[in-house]
Amino acid sequence: MLKVPQLDEVTYDQIIQKAISRIPARTEDWTDYNSHDPGVTVLETFAWLTDMLNYYMDATGEAHVEKYLKLLGILPEMAAPATGYVVVEQKEKELVIPEGTELLAGEIPFETRKEYRGDKNRFCAFLRGQGESLVDLTAFAGVDGDYAEAFSERQGGEEEAETAVYFGFEGPLKEKDHLYFCVEKNERRNPFTGEFRLGIWNWQIYTAEGWKDTKVLDETCGFLRSGYVRPEVRETMAFWNPGDGLPGAYYLRAVRGEHQYDCAPRIGLVCVNPLEVVQKHTVCKEGERIPQFRIGMTDGCAGQELLFDYPDVKELSLLICDEEGGQELYHCTEHLEEADFDEKVFAYDRKRQVIRFGDGIHGAVPRQKQEIYVTGLVTSLCGEGNIQAGELNRFAKEGFSGCRIWNPQAIENGRSRETLRDMLGRMEQEILIQNRLAAERDYVKRVRETPGLMIDKVHVIPGRIYGSLHRQQLGGNEVVVVVKPWSREQCPDLSPVYRETIEAWLEPFRLINMKVTVVPPRYVGVEVYGRITLTRDTPQVRKAVWDCLKSEINGEDKKERFGAVIACGRLFVALENLEGVEKVQELNLERVGQAAGKNDRGDLLLHEDALPYLRDVKIEFC
Repeated sequence: MLKVPQLDEVTYDQIIQKAISRIPARTEDWTDYNSHDPGVTVLETFAWLTDMLNYYMDATGEAHVEKYLKLLGILPEMAAPATGYVVVEQKEKELVIPEGTELLAGEIPFETRKEYRGDKNRFCAFLRGQGESLVDLTAFAGVDGDYAEAFSERQGGEEEAETAVYFGFEGPLKEKDHLYFCVEKNERRNPFTGEFRLGIWNWQIYTAEGWKDTKVLDETCGFLRSGYVRPEVRETMAFWNPGDGLPGAYYLRAVRGEHQYDCAPRIGLVCVNPLEVVQKHTVCKEGERIPQFRIGMTDGCAGQELLFDYPDVKELSLLICDEEGGQELYHCTEHLEEADFDEKVFAYDRKRQVIRFGDGIHGAVPRQKQEIYVTGLVTSLCGEGNIQAGELNRFAKEGFSGCRIWNPQAIENGRSRETLRDMLGRMEQEILIQNRLAAERDYVKRVRETPGLMIDKVHVIPGRIYGSLHRQQLGGNEVVVVVKPWSREQCPDLSPVYRETIEAWLEPFRLINMKVTVVPPRYVGVEVYGRITLTRDTPQVRKAVWDCLKSEINGEDKKERFGAVIACGRLFVALENLEGVEKVQELNLERVGQAAGKNDRGDLLLHEDALPYLRDVKIEFC
């Protein structure tokens, strides 16, 4: 006999003892705790009922737990095959690849999702325009499979020049052509959906009359992610030669307009009319009647079950055939209990590999003495069918020698059916865990999760404290969230897009009586002056001194530095502990900015909304 897993280890005796131990806290009049007391008898009865309920709960199977989770709105995420695209490099001018053509990545099968009809065309040039100059990036990105920045990031004090990126093709684009842009994924950026953008790009094509505006459907959201760009090519494109040794081609360009980018997007290969594929293998099409897939006869009974032992089943239907040649098609459903009495559906338990018909209340019952055939059988590895870039590179059958296929990016979105453990974890996240902004950690967690943004540091300040720093009247129901975005700049500002996006993201979680304001940090530059005696004066020792000061002041090894105390004594000790430093003769700190004070010991005291950075070091080495 299988051992029933014991989920609740509380026994009957422990239940009754716990109940009796609470009596003195409830009343002083109940003094007899023996079994003959009527009150104790009632407690023993309820303890027995609790113990019985625990037993049945412990014996509950996964199917029952899933039903309970469904009542809470937690449905399992179903298995899904990996989907992606391949680049078709054809030798012939025209090429046709039918829908459902099988491709292989090693032994893993993929199929084309649509018919491919394409003319020979290829991405061949990638230029970046900054002001009046053009830079050829083709050798660094594009055809070589690497990535290059769409624009050069402006240095402090520089005027921002007009920026455009040019994409050249061997032939002119046509009206129904679509392009897939490979954009390097920034691991720091939070995932996002929808139309989040940090900039506007105006698209143009080169024609015999010069550059002409064209409308596009841009799924990359301004080069923030890989995706399709579908230009409306209403005019004939013309060949353009930029001169100065730059490659001539048929060019499509994107001119950057108003923007608030946190870092320059990195663009790689551009694929012309890529072919969409899905990881699956069609064993037989729906409606096909194949003798080897005959699995039995109907018995006319409610809830009839049949074994169908076949690996990696993703989709299947059943063909019910009578003696007179009539046929009925039954479709697979995940929720047989929701079907009407006359719906021709069945359920397939993939763990048990069992097909089950309806009972006449939920799902129709087939008439008896009919043959049952599996049809429309499709298999997929789902979560085990993900592949790396370049692995999908050949056709399963011959006949396509005039072209080459390959996947420039990894295909990694296949997933297996969600396990019960994962569902229970998701239930805790969605139902049991506090989602409202009640404590400081709630604000920090939510801000760091803001979709589409790259957040470096977050600090929460009560409104009254922030108001006292800035001479403002803020109430007790106000909270100020100080946010530093991630940036290559030392002191990045918080752009309006960042501020609006964070406030909109926090709004559904905000307590109804709280007012939340998002502000940027104030930066305090720290200048270090001093004199240090070295045991040996080498570039390595001087660099170690600089790195030590930068680490201690910028707090690169710490999560947050808001309102920090830059202690002169701490720096003194850290420097003297460095190898190659004999003695720190003198050390003095100065501040640049209004968000810090200085005490008698020479320590810098930052305000609550301030962050320090190492601005300058003037140390005399001897």
